[in-house]
Amino acid sequence: MSSAEFTTALEWGGRPVARSIADALPRARIVVRGEIVEVGRDTLGTTPTYRCRLDDGSGQVILLFVGRTSIPGLLTGTRCTVEGTARAEGPLLVVWNPLYRIDEPARRDPEPQLTSPE
Repeated sequence: MSSAEFTTALEWGGRPVARSIADALPRARIVVRGEIVEVGRDTLGTTPTYRCRLDDGSGQVILLFVGRTSIPGLLTGTRCTVEGTARAEGPLLVVWNPLYRIDEPARRDPEPQLTSPE
């Protein structure tokens, strides 16, 4: 599997691969699609870290990109798919340095063209 492909396996290391955040377990693989609802910058010790909160409609997971202050395209409102190993940190799951792909934005119908009476 190349690093650009997400796993299609049903199990990873003998544990199920979660396809929704609600089904995710700590220390198990997760492959989910959702929307970035919050971004921010943190530090772990002295290391800069970019943080995103991803919501898939069933729950939320924190994505941490250690050593980064930003990730081009991963902004509030971006839809993306991520894969990594979930880790419990407090009430939320966290995925460190996940594999990610930015998804196409939802298509919107074009605005109706208004014509003026002549």
